[in-house]
Amino acid sequence: MFKTILVPIDSSDTSLVAVDYAIDLSRSFNSEIEGISIIDIKKLAGPFMRDLGTSIGGMVPYGDFQQNIRKFMDDTARAALDELEGKCKSAGIPFTRTVKEGVVDKEIVESAKRCDMISMGMAGEHGFWRDAFLGSNLESVVRRTQKPVMVTPEEYKKVTKILVAYDASTFSTKALISGADIAQQMKLPLTVVTVSDDKKSGEDILSQADNNLKDYKITYDKVLKDGEVVDVILDFCKEGTYDLLVMGAYGHSKIRELILGNTTVQIMRKVDCAVLLCR
Repeated sequence: MFKTILVPIDSSDTSLVAVDYAIDLSRSFNSEIEGISIIDIKKLAGPFMRDLGTSIGGMVPYGDFQQNIRKFMDDTARAALDELEGKCKSAGIPFTRTVKEGVVDKEIVESAKRCDMISMGMAGEHGFWRDAFLGSNLESVVRRTQKPVMVTPEEYKKVTKILVAYDASTFSTKALISGADIAQQMKLPLTVVTVSDDKKSGEDILSQADNNLKDYKITYDKVLKDGEVVDVILDFCKEGTYDLLVMGAYGHSKIRELILGNTTVQIMRKVDCAVLLCR
């Protein structure tokens, strides 16, 4: 299923964590990892760079200054890919590496078209200032790509238990299938949780989950909960010490297809394990 995993990498520790999760999946799926590091053209041609170039224009020619910055960014990108390469070689995982120059989120989405999944950190090289918000590149990538995105936490934790949030929507069904594929390949237990204040409706949804999982050779259980969706999923994930949460990027609302689903964002901001978002 996941034959090629794209890992956007920068100078941050969190992007290296995304490599660790990609390597784990690669071992089970015999995948290849494609590392990409992007020289952000916005930093080279944006207002800040022009203003800075003007302010120091009397000391250093602007063209030389910009070229020096580009070289620094190129060196940083290649150093990050060197670390990825080292991790892949140590794990015996096949890999390719690419340096591109462009708009970061657009380059990631474009490169992902030839891959089966993206693995990227919750916060990039400016994660120190992230506070309660997700990285803008991450949100943009999830909105625009059609590929599953593994969003990894600040620290790596081996995946031993998988939780799928399921509401029978198109995206959550894709999440259920992806979670089952991973559970089967990695020989891990799977839990399906549905949140509904209507018991009959919730039981019907879980019956649909049974139908989707009938051909998989996995051990799974189903749980029906009531309450506020975000709080229930977060509490259940924490109490069950799950290492991977799989969910759809959106729920039933068509309006939310224009933006990253509100429930999804809230969960991603607060959860402390890896999250696989399915489109």
